[in-house]
Amino acid sequence: MSRRLIVVEETFYIKGRGLVPLPGIVPQGDERFHVGDPLLLKRPDGSCLESAIFGIEMIHGTAPRPKGEVVVLLKDLTREDVPIGCEIWSTAP
Repeated sequence: MSRRLIVVEETFYIKGRGLVPLPGIVPQGDERFHVGDPLLLKRPDGSCLESAIFGIEMIHGTAPRPKGEVVVLLKDLTREDVPIGCEIWSTAP
């Protein structure tokens, strides 16, 4: 079932790993994310871009974050490809 996962508030690039859109994704119920899961990026200009999860990270730190939040990495995309306000949607069945 497709659903909007996040609206991008910030991005940063990790050399050799990929683009990191923030905030992270908070799974609902028993929802799980895997490397290779398809994503649809709906950009503020109305265009769409298909992508997939390239990597998954758990957030650790002192700042309060939602329980279970995961951060995904997107390969071969730039900050210009994923602007602030971009919606990232799950397209998995």
